[in-house]
Amino acid sequence: MRLRKCLAFIVAVIVIAAASVAYATSEARVLPNNWGVERLMAYAIYQPNAGRIGTAYYRVVQSTYETRPAYELRYTGQGGSLSESSICIVDAVTLEPYRTTRKLKSAQEVFYVDSVYGDGRVLVRRKQGESGEVRETSQDFPGRIFDYEQLMWLVPQLDFSADDRVHFPLFSTIGDQTLLVVVRKMGEDTFEFHDVKHKCVRYDFTLNLVRQSIWVQTIDGVPTTVRYDTGDTIFYNLDLLKAVAAAKPAPANAKPAEAKKEDPKPSENTDNEKEGDDGGEKPPVIPF
Repeated sequence: MRLRKCLAFIVAVIVIAAASVAYATSEARVLPNNWGVERLMAYAIYQPNAGRIGTAYYRVVQSTYETRPAYELRYTGQGGSLSESSICIVDAVTLEPYRTTRKLKSAQEVFYVDSVYGDGRVLVRRKQGESGEVRETSQDFPGRIFDYEQLMWLVPQLDFSADDRVHFPLFSTIGDQTLLVVVRKMGEDTFEFHDVKHKCVRYDFTLNLVRQSIWVQTIDGVPTTVRYDTGDTIFYNLDLLKAVAAAKPAPANAKPAEAKKEDPKPSENTDNEKEGDDGGEKPPVIPF
């Protein structure tokens, strides 16, 4: 009898805990975005013990997908002999994904992954090498779902007006798994980058037991990720440096700048990254 009571108590505690978790978060809603026709962002990629290891470029382009208004979230990243690129096509209003294509290239090999969303399922195709065999898998998913490649742009658009925690399902091609992501708005936070402190709003969430954080500032009227800590790498938005450089007053004894001829080469920002450069990597095309 005591054992039964004990088991009943444990079950009750589990039910109450599950109910508490269920009511602790709200289903994520997406705010209307004001990305415009095109945006370009460059990020310096750091590792805690190695320093800067590469550069990531993001380009958000207004587009259409099968006649529906959409955005293309284009990414290219380079570091050493490794480069990767992706295009995540999302609905212009709901930000739910239509298709994500990713290319990973090393000195020895190239690898492609293509994920297509629709009809209540996600179809994933993989190809290793230009002449490799195409492997295809699919899985069903209920209702709304988002793609891992859009996280950096999705989190700043989440609506936290009703709750400081929201949740949404996320699909990752690493293991072809659907994860329930709970994002918590942590409030105002400050971090230092290149000896300058930046005030932002921080958001925390966990992926595969690894805590990740995104810091958001408003840049040109758009909520934008300015720092992204994935747990093993940190992305810093280089627009922070440009904004700091522009805000610095000229020395009192500085001479007026002389007019100079138009330079056909792209200008460089304060971290020696070319503005308008997308890393030289074209958007990935799946050779199926």
